[in-house]
Amino acid sequence: MSHQNEFKKVLLSSPHVILGKKGLTDEFLAHVQRLLKRYKIIKIKILKSVATKSNIKNIADQISQATNSHVLDVRGKTIIVSKHQIKKKELKST
Repeated sequence: MSHQNEFKKVLLSSPHVILGKKGLTDEFLAHVQRLLKRYKIIKIKILKSVATKSNIKNIADQISQATNSHVLDVRGKTIIVSKHQIKKKELKST
């Protein structure tokens, strides 16, 4: 399956994991790493209690650094993270 198809599939699916009021804990980050090993691209939803407009990208960067992954997309309170770096050109539809 191509990266574009995987990205679309994840984008339209329900979130793999939800970041709750406890924030970025070691257990949460370990769970994200396990999901990345299994699915390669995952969707993370952030609850309102944790996220504000100003800190969502900061949270995405913290998750990507802690799990050695790459942020593909941030839409509202939803983050899509990939195990491997994928260029934006590969994700655009033709």
